[in-house]
Amino acid sequence: MPEPQKNSEEPQEKAEGASPKPSQEGTPETQPVEVITSEAREMATGCFERGQQATVRGNFDYAMHLYLDGLRYNPRDVEGHKGLRECALKRRSVGQGGGLGAILGQAKGAWSQMLGRQKDAMLERVEALGRDPQNVTLLMQIMQTARRLDYVDVAIWYGEIAAEETLKTRKPQKQVFTTLADMYESQRRFQDAVNALTTAIKIDPADRMLDKRARDLSASASIEEGKLESVSDFHDMIRDRRQAAASATQQVVRTREQLDAQYKELKAEFDADPTNLFKLQALAECQWRRGDVDDALGLLSKALESTKEYRFKFRMDDIRMAELRRRIRELDEQLETEPGRADLKAKRQEIVAQRDTFELAVFTERQQQYPTDMGIRYELGIRQHRKGLHDEALVSFQQATRDPKRHILALNALGKCFLAKGLPQEAQNQFETAIQQYELTGDPLAKELRYNLAMVFEAQNKLPQAIEWYSGIVQQDYQYRDAAKRLEILRRKASGAQEQA
Repeated sequence: MPEPQKNSEEPQEKAEGASPKPSQEGTPETQPVEVITSEAREMATGCFERGQQATVRGNFDYAMHLYLDGLRYNPRDVEGHKGLRECALKRRSVGQGGGLGAILGQAKGAWSQMLGRQKDAMLERVEALGRDPQNVTLLMQIMQTARRLDYVDVAIWYGEIAAEETLKTRKPQKQVFTTLADMYESQRRFQDAVNALTTAIKIDPADRMLDKRARDLSASASIEEGKLESVSDFHDMIRDRRQAAASATQQVVRTREQLDAQYKELKAEFDADPTNLFKLQALAECQWRRGDVDDALGLLSKALESTKEYRFKFRMDDIRMAELRRRIRELDEQLETEPGRADLKAKRQEIVAQRDTFELAVFTERQQQYPTDMGIRYELGIRQHRKGLHDEALVSFQQATRDPKRHILALNALGKCFLAKGLPQEAQNQFETAIQQYELTGDPLAKELRYNLAMVFEAQNKLPQAIEWYSGIVQQDYQYRDAAKRLEILRRKASGAQEQA
């Protein structure tokens, strides 16, 4: 692959703020942390934009060349890697791909790896992958090299693609999922790590260490949004939040001082170069973290108006959704101390309605922008279900079951939708399938699946089955929601029925 053409705007190797290239003998552990200058980011973005245009025109080879040039400037840009993959898949769909170029690219990558040139090795393998985009071995090699370079987001993204591709093969590779779990854990994405290990366990059920690790991680897994149902859980959450806030007071003060200093620096840079979108976006993010939401949105709106790039609208909507959730949390904290306040309850109900309406519109739009993204499809289904649009939610969740990371969650959501529509047998089938496929039994999702199945049996008046499942939950976690209360009521009901008989 030819190097990007040198010009006066390209950052040179020894330019101020740029990192020196590692020596051939160096290792990933001893290489200096790479600094991507703002100029390099701009050059990369320009290449990616032209690459996207070339892809639309069907000029795939030129588009790949542009994407690869952009990644030489900024190899950390996940969007650039995504654009290259999209181009490669379209190129493959018209009969182009593979061939000698892919084999040579793999060989060059292996040679650079042997010499310790990790970045070169990654880019050469990325180029080879462009000609063979479903090559699981290449995907794994890129994931591992990006991880050694500390390109964490890039490594995770390639790992997730490798996971999708290896599951399509006759012999899926366990290492993809164990490596993904390592990276998820390092980012404190515990539930994602558990899900990755669950898939690894299915591939190799005899590996007892995987099961132990999954159980250990499940204890740290974050509870999925919307799963917090019980009053005791809510009290615990509020208490923990207050304790954390009290112990972190000094850190908050220091962070505020750092943000104020950062704002002054970013504002000066932006004022000196007001057309620079990277400086504008950095300033907007800083303002949001400082609490100046209106200014952050105003800056992003300016960028959206001038560029028409959806990514700025995407970020604006993220901020607005976060603000609505923040307001709900604040009202929850007030209601914890003043539970009798009818005005607070009414205000909370009003903001929850605003959130549900806004988020439904946001994810409907995102699904139109990214129709193949099953993560967005799953999130859309959640919002449709909240608004009572169960038919639409069923379609969204059925499609989301194709996503290995959300397969069990989507089955659980499908069961809820069927139950809401008055179709308990269909709901039962979804919950039973999810329980069979989800091998963990002690984490929050496993408990919820069993609780939901018990409720379905109860709705169908199948008392022995409902009692059996509620009993299993109570024996594991006596305080889980109202399982103990329901179990007691159903046993009395079953006993009464037997006496009458």
